[in-house]
Amino acid sequence: MAITVYFVRHGETYFNRFARLQGWSDTPLTEKGKMNAQKIGKVLADLRIDYLFSSDLKRAVDTARILIAEHPTAPMKEPIQKEFFREVFYGSFEGHSNEEGAIWASYLGGKRFRRIGELVDEFGVEKAHDLLKEADPAHLAEDSKELNARVEQTIAFLQDLPDDSNVVVVAHGSIIQYIAGMYGEPGHKYENLHNGALMKLQLTAKKTTVAAYNQFEL
Repeated sequence: MAITVYFVRHGETYFNRFARLQGWSDTPLTEKGKMNAQKIGKVLADLRIDYLFSSDLKRAVDTARILIAEHPTAPMKEPIQKEFFREVFYGSFEGHSNEEGAIWASYLGGKRFRRIGELVDEFGVEKAHDLLKEADPAHLAEDSKELNARVEQTIAFLQDLPDDSNVVVVAHGSIIQYIAGMYGEPGHKYENLHNGALMKLQLTAKKTTVAAYNQFEL
């Protein structure tokens, strides 16, 4: 069995532009965000797409619709929306600055960082999100236990698709980064994807491999 999955990060949103934690909240794609989607759509235009999924959050759905519009032979008219492709939930930090969440979480880890990306580089994806949950006053932010379960559900779902499928999933920067941290090269620091960039996964029944990351080409 071999399945190829292209995870695409949605186009830029207003919260992305203002460096705010978005999570399960939603803001519209900016004009630049629509262009992000169109550009990666043109890259995927020659790919045979057997399945096209998206998160159920609007920014991912809107990006997926642009990808479909850019694909001349896409058999689907709409993406299939799945909740488990959602972005990481940031609890009380939703809508707050990236800097605020990073400072509070890194303080608990005995450090001081100003970006959550720096937190992930220092502690890894699992501990970084455990620290964010602990720092969240409501303790509602997703931690590694919750995220691991969701990612395992995601991979199992994709592995159940027919052999030799080409799959596109429009999702979000932090959850894609988390998947890379779980299944990618041990010790490698996977940065948060740029808007409109992709991660390529190769799936078999026994192994998940990160074949490309933060790319704008197949």
